[in-house]
Amino acid sequence: MPKIIPIIALGFLLNPLGIMAVSPGQQSFQQKCTACHTIGKGDRVGPDLKGVTSRHDAQWLVRWIMEPDKVIADKDPVALELLKKYNQVAMPNMGVNEAEAKNIIEYLGSGDAGGEEKVDISWSKSFSFGGIGSAQLTALVTFLVISIVIVIVFLLIARSTRNPVPTIDMKAAYKVRFKFFLAAAIVVVGTLAATLSRTPYPKSVITPSDQVKVLYVAAEQFFFRFSETPIQSSEDLKTVKALNEVVIPKGTLVEFHVTSVDVNHDFAIYDSAHRIIAQTQAMPHYTNRLQVKFDEAADYSVLCLEYCGLGHHKMRSKFTVR
Repeated sequence: MPKIIPIIALGFLLNPLGIMAVSPGQQSFQQKCTACHTIGKGDRVGPDLKGVTSRHDAQWLVRWIMEPDKVIADKDPVALELLKKYNQVAMPNMGVNEAEAKNIIEYLGSGDAGGEEKVDISWSKSFSFGGIGSAQLTALVTFLVISIVIVIVFLLIARSTRNPVPTIDMKAAYKVRFKFFLAAAIVVVGTLAATLSRTPYPKSVITPSDQVKVLYVAAEQFFFRFSETPIQSSEDLKTVKALNEVVIPKGTLVEFHVTSVDVNHDFAIYDSAHRIIAQTQAMPHYTNRLQVKFDEAADYSVLCLEYCGLGHHKMRSKFTVR
């Protein structure tokens, strides 16, 4: 067993082939910007950012990256023009601080920008992964390295246990195993019985009527689009007007029509205390209906609860009940 420790330490301390040797600005850009922007590869959800540092003042860019919601609220003409050009899809506030914003701007203005989807190591140029970006490639290589370490550890353990100790009382061991299984089953069944009644689903289905406010929600990597018009495909996203701000009157029964235009997502609503109150799947080519009555005036968050890619953690939205 002592031989295994150096291998485990090597697996976790090793920086695989220098993959993580990227600038702070590039790292922040990959984590918080690539879901909506490219550099020199055309518009995505938002504009192509190639040459953006020469088109806009640095101070304006810092504020725009840090608090785009406030810039829009202040009726900034540049922000309003971008909002109009990109189908009323507002840039979300990603919680970027000033230092991160300046690092991102420095990266965008440097000669390194323009290849945010390439791994920042020379050996990567010899590989072709059909468009897999640097973050995905980093995850793949890291996964492979850790997997190899795990396989080696298990092989060493298996080798060291080829000759089991003959003095083990197997009957006693099976009795202990049964007791552990029984205890685990009691805990699982007890937990299920205690929590099943609190599952966040409506107790009855309410037939849609004139008193129901219908909101259409389309999920796409990595954002939610709210609209008052049905959205069925990615083509609809280009024509259907998105709701930049969703405000729901207190006491309103809302029926969310939730779908996805790419992969499976999950549409989960959290109240102001960060407690989940309702959720449903966002599935391609299918619309799920979720009815929720909002009796509390507050800001509600919407998060994706199904892993949908490396930008999954950024997939969030919000609406207000007044």
